[in-house]
Amino acid sequence: MKQIRDYPIATTLSIAVGTVLASEVIWKLVQCSRSKREKASRVHEAIVFNELGEICAAAHMRNNGIGSQKPQVSPCCNAHCSLRNVAKIAEQIDRAVYSIDLAIFTFSSLSLADALKRALQRGVIIRIISDGEMVYCTGSQITMLAQLGVPVRVPITTNLMHNKFCIIDGVERVEEIRLLRKLKWMRPCYSIVISGSLNWTAQGLGGNWENSIITADEKLTATFQAEFQRMWRAFGKTEASQIQPK
Repeated sequence: MKQIRDYPIATTLSIAVGTVLASEVIWKLVQCSRSKREKASRVHEAIVFNELGEICAAAHMRNNGIGSQKPQVSPCCNAHCSLRNVAKIAEQIDRAVYSIDLAIFTFSSLSLADALKRALQRGVIIRIISDGEMVYCTGSQITMLAQLGVPVRVPITTNLMHNKFCIIDGVERVEEIRLLRKLKWMRPCYSIVISGSLNWTAQGLGGNWENSIITADEKLTATFQAEFQRMWRAFGKTEASQIQPK
């Protein structure tokens, strides 16, 4: 009976193939485990704004200083702190890698506008859809962003564009950017949607009773991304590249 040592080449090849297959299986298991841990750690929360959110505002202003570009949320015992809630939205904007698509009725928040400017500086592609009337209001941060080169589209209609949602790194949009830029290697990212009753205004973020959902749910992000894409195409002839307040 022949022994394994009688076939050294075949034995070596068998061991090599077995080692490669085993390493592939182990690597797939590691990737699967990482993917599950990563998905489990992704954001999925609701934030609410109410009349109690501003009772700590004066203390935060003293700690940050007036005019702070990126206010830091100091330890706060107020469970309804508006600044903390705004920071949660800004945090997601700061995580954007490739794209931000924003559909917003009215937008005057300086802190969230600053977060979008930081995204532009990182090379993130931003698109905005807004209401045909509200986009021109004095104090609208859409004016400033349009002047920085952000494309803005509005519907020509008497009906309101009353959506308030933001998709960050939507799968469909990221794929468009990959093809547009002819990228072979993509940095890690995942989709986020921010949506609710909240307009990005001082009143909305610090006075009204509002809510906003922040989630990485794949079905929800895909649904909102598809609707943004549909509106973007529908409003294609109304792009406002030179928006000036009335």
